[in-house]
Amino acid sequence: MLKQELRAVLIGKQHSGKTSVINTILETRTEAEGDEDVKREGIIYDRRVSLVEIPGWWITYDPIDYSNLFKLQLIRRSFLISPGPHAVLIVIRADSVFTDPDGRFMEEHVELLGPNVWPHTLVIFTRGDLMKPEDIEQNIQKEGSALKRLIEKCENKYHVFNNSNHHDRTQVEELFNKIEGIVQKNNGKHFDIDPKKVKEVNEQWEEIQTRAYSRKSRVQKERSIVKEKACVRRLEEIRVVLLGWVLGGKSSAGNTILNQDEFAIGGKTRECTRKFGDVDGRKITVLDTPGWWKYFASDLNPDFIRSAIIESVSECKKFPPAMLLVIPADTAFQEEQKRIIEQNMFILGDDIWRHTIVLFTWGDRFKNISIEQHIESEGEALQWLIEKCRNRYHVFDNTDKKNRDQVTELLQKIDEMAAENSLFHLNTKKNCDSETSHQRNDTDEDLNIQIRLKDISHFLDEGFKRKAEEIRRKIEKLCLDILDLNLQDSQSMNYPIDLDQDKPPDSHRPLQVTSAPQKDNMPEPIKTLMEREFSRWESLIIDGVQESLQDIKSSFDLSQAEKRKKSEDAVERWLQNYNHYVQHTIDKIQDTESGIRPKRRKLY
Repeated sequence: MLKQELRAVLIGKQHSGKTSVINTILETRTEAEGDEDVKREGIIYDRRVSLVEIPGWWITYDPIDYSNLFKLQLIRRSFLISPGPHAVLIVIRADSVFTDPDGRFMEEHVELLGPNVWPHTLVIFTRGDLMKPEDIEQNIQKEGSALKRLIEKCENKYHVFNNSNHHDRTQVEELFNKIEGIVQKNNGKHFDIDPKKVKEVNEQWEEIQTRAYSRKSRVQKERSIVKEKACVRRLEEIRVVLLGWVLGGKSSAGNTILNQDEFAIGGKTRECTRKFGDVDGRKITVLDTPGWWKYFASDLNPDFIRSAIIESVSECKKFPPAMLLVIPADTAFQEEQKRIIEQNMFILGDDIWRHTIVLFTWGDRFKNISIEQHIESEGEALQWLIEKCRNRYHVFDNTDKKNRDQVTELLQKIDEMAAENSLFHLNTKKNCDSETSHQRNDTDEDLNIQIRLKDISHFLDEGFKRKAEEIRRKIEKLCLDILDLNLQDSQSMNYPIDLDQDKPPDSHRPLQVTSAPQKDNMPEPIKTLMEREFSRWESLIIDGVQESLQDIKSSFDLSQAEKRKKSEDAVERWLQNYNHYVQHTIDKIQDTESGIRPKRRKLY
């Protein structure tokens, strides 16, 4: 006779080891997640075990900035083990650094299931064979750490797994005992997900699937009509311009097109960068432009962004232009993104949309989910953008550069777009005059966000210093935790960080920043927007630095001094661009204050 069934969902970051945990429990060897094995079952120790793996995230953004599809999947998959899970297993790699952003995101993400989820949660540390038990315990007990707070939220329930040893069944027995303890403490009850929420999500999902199928069919039909009516010829020479917000995947997309690492990832981009290649027998020029702020209005963009974009587009006069508007596929796209993109594209004139394809990057973030489902789930803002570009969109998996089919198909779409359009003519004077007139006629005073530019400059400077100090401390902790390196010495504590945009990284400069003003007197609307923008940078910088440090750590042929130098260079490479944007934005605001532009403008 079978014992009581155990049901659990597994939540965690990508590559945290969720699939390995399931393999260890069920004694299977599944390599990757797919729709067909989202729910996996087996008979273990005379009981039926049902496990569901929730899609993981890559970067720990604010949950508000993750796509609707990402949030829908959490509810949908959790309900696959009806009537509900006995345990929610939070999977964390024991050998990774668990940062404050990781902790904030994890808490908000788990609570999407409901506010009463924590009594049913348990943390599983994977790769336990790479860490000493006392080191794991020490990380948990660090006062004030994000990991300690998370464990306390889980009522101090955690377990360590060695996924490399699937034959060790003791660890599975101990995990089952802990899950049974959760069941007993909750009076034998499983965790109930609000049935109204589940019904609403399922209905929404069905509607999304229907609209996604309709969109895909319509786009295929439109492409067929173009091929029939227009003379679609294979262009032998193409110039591609990459547009979009900063750190959105433009450089990675350029590298994927050219099939080589031509553009630096995470480095400083001040001017238009041109790289050349031969792709499918065609001459391809890729122009990478500096990205604009994601959440701030185009008024606050540093001047070098506008100049670089106009220069890039101007070069396309003699060639069929292809503007690739790059947007991460796993990111929420709301009305504010629509408005900001419209502002930034405005300088190129309305004609630019006929020559633009929306290129979704990070297509690997959602396996077995179509881009049409993402478009339909996000709502009217993203659908407006796609329609504005005449239903031209494409998806890249930049982690799979060997997949040349995705590049070939993009070039085919560029051929079709060129067949429909004449050459693009840019009239920057007309556009600039129109933009100035548009700004001067703007009298919208809603929400209290009208504010003098000099105040924005002050708060931007103050907010940057605070966030830079936070990032510096977290990077130092990463260096200590990963490499056992302290990038500070006792004589460097009083020196400011020196990130001159015209100098290459210098490993001998101290990684410190001046202390920031402590008085918190920022207006709430500005504070909220700045926190979203700066937190996005923080997540990307910390993630990029951590990946660099892990690579350095695995380089056994490097001396301690060489590891230190490479670590400091990696830190500066990521921080330079951050400092570069903020300082140029502040300079622009200060110049504007003394110029002819009005002193009161919307922040976003």
